[in-house]
Amino acid sequence: MSSRRTPKTEAARGGRPKDPEVDGKVLDAAAGLLEELGYQELTIEKVAARAGVTRKTVYNRWANKSALVGELLIRNAQVDHIPDLGDTRAEMRELFAQIVRDVGESRGRLLSSLWATIGDPAVLHRFRTEVLGPRRQFARAAVQRGVARGDLPADIDVDLLIDMWSGTVMFRTEVRSDALLDSQADAMVELALSGCVPRLPAPDAPDPAP
Repeated sequence: MSSRRTPKTEAARGGRPKDPEVDGKVLDAAAGLLEELGYQELTIEKVAARAGVTRKTVYNRWANKSALVGELLIRNAQVDHIPDLGDTRAEMRELFAQIVRDVGESRGRLLSSLWATIGDPAVLHRFRTEVLGPRRQFARAAVQRGVARGDLPADIDVDLLIDMWSGTVMFRTEVRSDALLDSQADAMVELALSGCVPRLPAPDAPDPAP
C-alpha cells in the first residue's frame, strides 16, 4: 500500500488539481537520479530536465528538494497489514520478515536520502503519519492477537519489542553489513514466545532509583 497525493487532496487545499501523470513522471525522474547521483547531487533542475517539465512545474508541487524526495520515499514505502493467521508464531515471523524488508528498502543511497529528508520537520511528520504510523498499528494488532491467544504476556511492551527487533535488524544489516539468517530471525521470535520480552511497568510501580 503506497501513499500518494490525489487530485482530490490538492483540490481540498485550494487551486487547480495537479495532473497525477505529471506527478508520477517527476517522481520517477527523481527516483532514477537518486539512484545514479545520490541525494547531495540531486537538484530540482536535473529532475525537471529528466521529467521533461519546467522547474516551475516541480516547485508548484514541492517546495524544495527534501519535500520532493520525501514524497518519493512515502510513495514507494510498503505498508502492509499482517493477516490474522490464527497462529501467533506465523504472524510474528511475518512481522519480523516485514521489518527485515523495510530495513532493506533503506539501504545505500535511499538510506542517506531518508536521513537527509526527515531533517525537514514537515517531511518527518508525513513519514511518521503515512508510513511509520500505519506500520506500527498493524504490528501492534498482530502482537495483541498473540496476547489474546495467551501466546504472549499480557504486560508486553509492544512498542519496545518492535523497536528492539527493528534495531537488531538495522545494526546487523546496516552497521555490521552482515546477513540476518532465517534461523536467527526464528530465534528472535522464539525468544518472544518464551516470554523473553520487555514488559510494561506495573500500575503504580515506583520509578527505578537513579
